[in-house]
Amino acid sequence: MPSRNLLPATVRCLLPCLCALLVAAAAEGSGLAFLPDARPEQVRPEGPDLSVLTWQVPGGLLVADRVAPGATHRYGAPFTPATADGEWYLVQPKGHRGEAALAPAALATVGHVHLALDGAWVVEVPRDRLEAFAALDLCRERLQLDAPPAGWDRVRRVDVLPRADKDVGNKTLFLSRIDQDAIFRTIKEISGAATFDYGGTARTVATRYVSTAGKTLVADYLASQLAAWGYTVTFDPFMASTISCRNVIATKVGTVAPSEYFVVVGHYDSMSQTAATVAPGAEDNASGTALVMEMARIAATAGFDRSVQFVLVDAEERGMLGSQHFVNDAVAEGRTIAGALVYDMAAFWSTTYGMHIEGQTAWESLMQVMAANVTAFTDISFVKDYYSWGSDHVPFQQAGIPAFLAIDYDYDLYAPYHRSTDTWSAISATAPLATQICRAGAATLADVAGLQPLYVADVPQAPASGAPALGIAPNPFNPRVTVAFRLEAPGNGTLAVFDAAGRRVRTLLSGALPAGAQSYTWDGNDDAGRAAASGVYACRLDLANGTATAPMTLVR
Repeated sequence: MPSRNLLPATVRCLLPCLCALLVAAAAEGSGLAFLPDARPEQVRPEGPDLSVLTWQVPGGLLVADRVAPGATHRYGAPFTPATADGEWYLVQPKGHRGEAALAPAALATVGHVHLALDGAWVVEVPRDRLEAFAALDLCRERLQLDAPPAGWDRVRRVDVLPRADKDVGNKTLFLSRIDQDAIFRTIKEISGAATFDYGGTARTVATRYVSTAGKTLVADYLASQLAAWGYTVTFDPFMASTISCRNVIATKVGTVAPSEYFVVVGHYDSMSQTAATVAPGAEDNASGTALVMEMARIAATAGFDRSVQFVLVDAEERGMLGSQHFVNDAVAEGRTIAGALVYDMAAFWSTTYGMHIEGQTAWESLMQVMAANVTAFTDISFVKDYYSWGSDHVPFQQAGIPAFLAIDYDYDLYAPYHRSTDTWSAISATAPLATQICRAGAATLADVAGLQPLYVADVPQAPASGAPALGIAPNPFNPRVTVAFRLEAPGNGTLAVFDAAGRRVRTLLSGALPAGAQSYTWDGNDDAGRAAASGVYACRLDLANGTATAPMTLVR
């Protein structure tokens, strides 16, 4: 994941971090042109079109014409390739680390700079210099200059009309499955802070850099977990230059609209200044990978109207190669993707306990679903951004597929970014933020994919007394918590909160209860309106046929 500048308000600067985009472009290919003072809508006002891709840069627009014959270009004068086998990149500076002054000299050692703007460069890199270029600490996105995949002109655009779960209690039960310890465990295991068992042997990885055995091991391990949860798991191979890479794809087929997909994405490769040997990548992007895995875990026994795919993409740090490959395949196969949620860096905060929802105006409806779920089911803040770049949501958006990036608000303040110090210890104190971002994403999955009703068999086992299981979320919490359960028949009951000494703190309900899924919120205050102290409490539901109790922890 690239580092990017934040404005103090809600809009990010148009000159963010170092962004580089990788693509193979033969000398006789269609080509790339720079249009001064132009904007994307002037080139393709009809909307996204895979035959024309655009990138906003300082002072104008880069336009890739992927269908014009030979060296012609429908919109401007194309750059003349310097080599017969060059690959093209866009490079922009990382504002907070000061590499802007170093970038021109570094780029000159690996390729030919075709365009130098105010802190942005277009560079062509010969194939024999690609590994040297990859070793530079640049974030890279692909400048797609090759022909679009077959079938690009039949991509079906869909309005993102959520199959909204109008039963809030049902969605709350779904979110109650989220286990913060499971999220943390995945981050620690794949960033080298903990061992994990694979093939009957305790394993540890030090790096998930694209060309290492550690990355391959992590892919195999995560695929085995997804398969154990009951998913159909496939490896999607592709090449990053001369390096064999794989996306890991877990699929659950929908029961109402199986040909429509909601996709949850995170990249599992890592980067550092010592990438070949030590690149823990705890924040970037073990955190995002862990959220994809946790959403897959809680969704494994649920039913959805639309099909769902959980996709762990490879080679993001080489230029979003894995996500671009996935999108190309989806387009060529004519698959309809109703929405894509991308996780990248989700476990750090320093000044703002919140997140960015980064997308484009065309997909405002999808972004708004996520925003509404942040408000309804988390204790964090959010801001919506409309300048997309530098992560795996971009290939989806370039293909006209509704997509957005979920990323922590303070990612640009994370000093260990792309360093060997990006470890679990660097984020352990702030990692509960990831649980909150996971809750919002899981609620969005429920809405867009169409979560079907959860029954007793789908939720934690009911107590022997016959009372229903209680779902508690978030847990720990501050300042409010939601208690959810499902009754098979109406009845009378009492739901109350007790402290560790067994004293009643707050009565949440007393009287008639309807049948079905339902939820109640405790705001952390006692019956007199006073704030309860930090500590462990018990929530107890008393019914005619028994009692159910669940612990919950208030952290002030």
